[in-house]
Amino acid sequence: MAFLHFNKKSFKFIAATSLVSSICFFSNSASQASNASIGSYPSQIRLGIRTASSAIGSKNIDNSYGGFCGEFLKTLGQELSRQNQQIPVIALDIANQYRGMEYPRYDGLISNKVEIECGPNSKSSLRLRDTRDRKPFRQKIIFSRNNFHTTGIKLLLKKETAAELQSTPLNQLEEKLSTLRIAAIKGTTTLKEFRVNRDFYNSVVRYPKRKQANQKLDVRDFALDDLEAGKVKAFASDAIILRTLLEKGVKGKPGYRKDRQPLKNLNYVIYPPEPGKYLPNLGKQQYAIAINRNTPYAKWLRQTIDRVLKSADLSQAKQYVKQYEDGNYYASAPPSQVIQPPSAVEAVEIDEEKEAVEVSNRTNNNKKDNPFADPKFIIEFLTAAAPAIVAVAGLISAIAAWKNGKSEKGES
Repeated sequence: MAFLHFNKKSFKFIAATSLVSSICFFSNSASQASNASIGSYPSQIRLGIRTASSAIGSKNIDNSYGGFCGEFLKTLGQELSRQNQQIPVIALDIANQYRGMEYPRYDGLISNKVEIECGPNSKSSLRLRDTRDRKPFRQKIIFSRNNFHTTGIKLLLKKETAAELQSTPLNQLEEKLSTLRIAAIKGTTTLKEFRVNRDFYNSVVRYPKRKQANQKLDVRDFALDDLEAGKVKAFASDAIILRTLLEKGVKGKPGYRKDRQPLKNLNYVIYPPEPGKYLPNLGKQQYAIAINRNTPYAKWLRQTIDRVLKSADLSQAKQYVKQYEDGNYYASAPPSQVIQPPSAVEAVEIDEEKEAVEVSNRTNNNKKDNPFADPKFIIEFLTAAAPAIVAVAGLISAIAAWKNGKSEKGES
């Protein structure tokens, strides 16, 4: 009987210990799950917008953003609301275009100034290297799987030079293009394509020609200055970027780039002129949204962005980009209402109280979706179930005692 008494006490002790352990385990697990859920989303999403092509990204007089990126900004906010994610999207200017080693391409993403970047960025730029450490960009950024525009390389040149190329027989055109002095910018997919196909384009001039003394200057200014001076015969880039130079010119910034009037006013045109036709033997460029690979939520960002890019709300904006590249000046622009960007201070410093409210909202949403993510719910559930657990333990103990007693009786 002493043996039976020991078994009963041991069983009750084990049952009680198991109950307490279960409560602690579920409470701790729920707390970890809750914290993991909070940490899986950013407190804000900073969207860098390049303005090299006005149809893709532009800054309006009221400091709001226009073009495709302006519509993308708005649609991304709508998608986050649909996911019940109260995450602010903050739009910022990106100045790392055509600016040498001090402002290399994708600097905003690599230096964690922004999480994503919208602009005339082609997926093939992953093959390029960061000028600071020579590591390929594919180690630092990823692209959305879905694209928003496909373009190719064309030339900006004088009307008479374009007319000469147009009148050249097809069997002589490649030879004509191979001897044409074409300016291309270092660190771009355009120059990469020319170098891969150097047998067809062996008179390409790379800019800057030598190490740039002032890294803040826009490298394109050197190439366009030489184009206007006749030192080169053409300037090469993606067609959608050349269209902006032709139709809009360049808005100057002191100490950065020159102010240029629309180059069509200076007798320049785009070659080839036909919509959808690009320089021969060069690959097309697929534009997508660039993402910082090294953020803990890069995968979630990519999935969210891919859903946004598939949204019907962006169809008009995509169509406008295509029409603009083709020279359809009467194409209707996308809706003008875009999200107003915050001030520079708001972009860098988010109000801590507001951020705490946003984290609380996300936590509450997670609790609504899954009550077991709430530690209080787990404790209440196990406390309510405790009598049933004790009752089952008692029943098991009684059965064990009955079997033990029966065994002793048989032995006697």
